[in-house]
Amino acid sequence: MYHNNENILTLANMLSKTLGRFMQITVSDTQKYLFAENVIGNEAVVGQEISDNEKYFLEDEDLRQLPFVVNYKSLSHELNKLRSSTYFFKNEQGDIEYLLSITANVDEFVYVREIIDVFTNGSPAPLNSSAVDRIPKLNLSIHDLIDAVIAEGQKRYATVVKRMTKMEKQSLIREMHSRGAFLIKGSVTEVATKLDYSEATVYRYLQKLDNK
Repeated sequence: MYHNNENILTLANMLSKTLGRFMQITVSDTQKYLFAENVIGNEAVVGQEISDNEKYFLEDEDLRQLPFVVNYKSLSHELNKLRSSTYFFKNEQGDIEYLLSITANVDEFVYVREIIDVFTNGSPAPLNSSAVDRIPKLNLSIHDLIDAVIAEGQKRYATVVKRMTKMEKQSLIREMHSRGAFLIKGSVTEVATKLDYSEATVYRYLQKLDNK
C-alpha cells in the first residue's frame, strides 16, 4: 500500500495537538526522524538517527509482520520510565516504510496520580504514624523475583534476554531495583549473569538510579 509522507506527518501533527505535551509523537522512515513533537528530553530530533526501539522493530522478523506494537516499556536517557505504541506504515511488499510512535513519560503520570491521591484521600500519613498498620511481605525469594522480572520482560518485548537491546535490559534492572531485588547480597552477581552483563555495568547503572 502506498503511503503519502505528507498525510502521515499531518496525522502526527493532529495527534500531537490532541494529546498534548505529555505525549511525544514521532514519525520516522527506516533511517531518521521526520517529525518529533512534545519531545521527552532529547529522545528524538528531526533528522537524527532512529532509536534502538525503531531499529529493533525493523530487524525483528516476527515484529515486522505485525501492524503495530502497543504498550512496550523503555527508559529515557534521563532514566525516566516510558511507555510507547508504534504503528507501522508498510508498502505493497509488506516492508515497513514509516513508523509513527506515541510515547508517554510514565513518571509524569505517576506524579499527577500522587497529587490527585493527596487531594482526594488527604495527605499521606508519615511512616512513624499509627496509621501504618501493615507492611507488605515479600512472598517470592530473590531468585524467583529476578526470574519473574526477566520472564515479564521477555513476554513484553517478545524476545529472549540474549536478543534484548541495552535499553530493554536496563528496563529490567530498573524494575528489579524498584522491587527491592538489589537489597539482597549476591543479587548483582545473579542479575549480571542472567542478563549477560558484567557486574561493573550493573553497579554503574544502579548508581545512576540511586543518584536520580
